[in-house]
Amino acid sequence: MVYEKKTPIILLLFACCLVFSCNKGKKSLSTIHVDTAVLPVAHAEEVTSLISDSGITRYRMQTAVWDIYTGDTLSYWYFPEGVYLEKFDSIFTVEGSIKADTAYYFQEKDLWRLVGNVKIQNLAGYRFETDELFWNKKEPPFSKNAIYTDKFVRIENGDRIVTSIGLRSNQDMTDYTLYFNTVETVVNDNPPPND
Repeated sequence: MVYEKKTPIILLLFACCLVFSCNKGKKSLSTIHVDTAVLPVAHAEEVTSLISDSGITRYRMQTAVWDIYTGDTLSYWYFPEGVYLEKFDSIFTVEGSIKADTAYYFQEKDLWRLVGNVKIQNLAGYRFETDELFWNKKEPPFSKNAIYTDKFVRIENGDRIVTSIGLRSNQDMTDYTLYFNTVETVVNDNPPPND
């Protein structure tokens, strides 16, 4: 991604300007050490980004705050104020969407961790809700281990609601397995007639 390669250069220029502006009349230069495990190397607000896969635009991401951390042992993106993702097909029809209150993306693992009010809608119109969800993009698209959670899950499709603890699914959320205490409820807006 071009954005990642420009980040160190932009930060270096910013640090130089800061050092020179703080040293009015002084002839010495100071070195500024930044701990990238604690402070982000990049911070952006009100971001809309298009993400490609194999040269084809597949995702659109929107977020209020995007921080990038590049520590020695772990590099990740952090979305403290939430994230919204849409997945497109080859003609830009929205196939599904994901929304969460907080998100992390671990670059080396190609893994998303979505936390708080996670809401997903797939192409078939199923709506999934949970408190935490992992999306492993390295898994093959049809693997049932690509998206998973061990938390409470609520799935709504029309007038049917299914709840469970735990879910494993493919990336499209079309082939999934539920675990532990699955309950199916049929929602009916028409009350039975009074006799």
